[in-house]
Amino acid sequence: MKQLIAFALILFLAGCKKDKIDPHQAILGKWEEFYVGNGEYQPPIDPPTGYIEFMEDSVLLTHNYSPKSTMKHKYWIDSFLHIGSAYFSYEFQADTLKLNIEYATSILSVSKYKRIR
Repeated sequence: MKQLIAFALILFLAGCKKDKIDPHQAILGKWEEFYVGNGEYQPPIDPPTGYIEFMEDSVLLTHNYSPKSTMKHKYWIDSFLHIGSAYFSYEFQADTLKLNIEYATSILSVSKYKRIR
């Protein structure tokens, strides 16, 4: 009986294990900003002004719709997302990316992006 209970417990714990999101893969692609603020309610950005594109080779492209332009940056991820001299904590929720600027005096410290194809 004890063996059966131990086996059931192992199955239960194995089933409860969450799949970890690999940020190096999850961040790849194009993201359009729909919110910028300080965590309090702000109206959504409408129309969007551009999008960012995280590439596999640690290159971040920032595309602006008007004027049509693209800037190139380097990024890397350890426990934070580093873009140039700024670094952010990040959260992935479905097809949404939330960036919180860390250790900086910024009025607008929260940015939210939706994945675009």
